[in-house]
Amino acid sequence: MGITKILVANDFRMFKDGLAADTCSGTNIFIGNNGTGKTTLLKGMYAFVNLGLPLNGIIGIFDQILDSAPSVFQSRRVIKEYIESTKDSKDAEHSTSHEEITSAIHQLSEGRQHVHGIYIPEKDILEHAKGLLTFVEQKQTGFSEIYKAVLVAAQDVPTKEQTEMQKSIGEQIAKIIGGYIEWDQGDGSYYTVKTDGNRIPFANEASGYKKLGYLGLLVASGQLNPNSILFWDEPENSLSSDIYPTLVKILLELTKSGIQIFIATHDHNLVRYFDIRKDKSIPVQFHNLTKAKEGGIICHSSDKYLKLPDNHMEKAEEDFYEAVIADAMGVQKNGENT
Repeated sequence: MGITKILVANDFRMFKDGLAADTCSGTNIFIGNNGTGKTTLLKGMYAFVNLGLPLNGIIGIFDQILDSAPSVFQSRRVIKEYIESTKDSKDAEHSTSHEEITSAIHQLSEGRQHVHGIYIPEKDILEHAKGLLTFVEQKQTGFSEIYKAVLVAAQDVPTKEQTEMQKSIGEQIAKIIGGYIEWDQGDGSYYTVKTDGNRIPFANEASGYKKLGYLGLLVASGQLNPNSILFWDEPENSLSSDIYPTLVKILLELTKSGIQIFIATHDHNLVRYFDIRKDKSIPVQFHNLTKAKEGGIICHSSDKYLKLPDNHMEKAEEDFYEAVIADAMGVQKNGENT
């Protein structure tokens, strides 16, 4: 099971006129200018998944964002609309009462297996882990539930028997960062254990390696499995572009093992690697979020990246190459000779 449709209510954050988008069972990549709602969608889907609601094909995101605890979401009726998968979404009523929603959830929950959402934020948090989780749990800090979940997930131990997928991805990540990440329960800190035996405090690790190391922890502990969905905000952040091919290979391998993935990115090269490395056995879909002239956000989706309309990434690349050609010809932007 996974998310096959996103429905956003009117006036939810920047989505003035709501939003509807079909998603694929594999890797879904969201692009768009700043302020078009990429991170909001990822956080909203993560919150919805981790509320424990059944995912039977359609997901809705409403009212609150996930910086509150799940109990707060439930008490504030984060879900205004719940649409059953057996209904035709085009004909389904989008206005239901709280009682109808609750009843539908209970009925659909019977005998269904829930999926587990894993979120990797844009910025690393493990280097600040020592004592932070205890502090957050004991005090009212306003600390985002996402980051609390990141800390909890990172403390899980590797499974005793590693599957071939776990071994393969673990080896690929270790080759990049030169070792693997471990949590020292004694002092509550994380370390990179290098292949030469050196043990480096995680705070001293290269920024680009930190999220890869966290991904390795999630894979090794078995948290990323066919019953989980991975949400990753800007995986390219601080990562050298020569690592993109391996990163894409790893994520497509996770997809092939049955893990649904949602990514938000600003990097053209990363997106293009997904476009050229995907094959028929690994579903990949691209979603372009753009601002409408009258306000609100529009989403165009395609399994072919270059088929996306109003693609700001491609426009930026075209402008760049035109600038390179003009520079090579000794022509300024205003057309005068230099």
